[in-house]
Amino acid sequence: MALALENVSKHFGSLVAIRNLSLSFGVGSIYSIIGPNGAGKSTVVNMIAGSYSVTSGTIRLGSTTLSKLPKYRIARLGVARTYQNLRLFDAMTVLENLEVCFFPQSWPALLSGVRRLAKTERLEICRACLERFHLSDVADSLAGDLPYGRQKMLELARAFVTEAPIVLLDEPAAGLNHTETKEMAAMIASLKREDRAIILIEHDMDMVMSISDRIDVLNHGELLCSGTPELVRTNERVQEAYLGTTEELDDIRKLAQSRRAQGGLRSNAGIVRH
Repeated sequence: MALALENVSKHFGSLVAIRNLSLSFGVGSIYSIIGPNGAGKSTVVNMIAGSYSVTSGTIRLGSTTLSKLPKYRIARLGVARTYQNLRLFDAMTVLENLEVCFFPQSWPALLSGVRRLAKTERLEICRACLERFHLSDVADSLAGDLPYGRQKMLELARAFVTEAPIVLLDEPAAGLNHTETKEMAAMIASLKREDRAIILIEHDMDMVMSISDRIDVLNHGELLCSGTPELVRTNERVQEAYLGTTEELDDIRKLAQSRRAQGGLRSNAGIVRH
């Protein structure tokens, strides 16, 4: 089941966040969307998941158009996600945070015939998921009492517990230390399957380069570059988007040298005064 964005744009008033973006994501791969701050990465994820409406263009999952559907319908069609900021139910147990994923969340969903799993079946699936994500030992602990790194892992587990074919991960390593980031990267890599597409937004380039099959680079809401990690790593336009042009870098170096020189003068002046 492929996910496709076809000439998608998103405007916030006069601000154009995404402009005529076309991308497709087939199952069986891990994709990363990267770019400078403000490039439109999270906007793309929010449009796919239904949190933002599409100004123009179409988003499709297989033959189904997602663009006009409410969030709960998109989720029921098989799109799961995480958020930049944790969205756990702090006052519920770790196990309960997974179990809620199996309950229809609205009357329209109930009336559409969504099957509600039996309690024993839900618990079996959820406990198996906790085992996979190394959270079995805290199954009965309150989610809000977990260390931050394990909360992030629980958020990841919740995105995968329903076996959704499309999983959107919005900065899963944000706030993690080096060891936790390596563990998160290894876990995401292990979740790659032939019947699943994982779409990752992440600022940690070591993670992105190590686990991605394809990287899509956005800049000012447009697709700048798309390809393998090696192709993206060596692309001059990508380097300029992140680091600036040669002329801009020269200006930054001159400014830094000027400020260092001024600091030295102030330091010397201080010595003379004393």
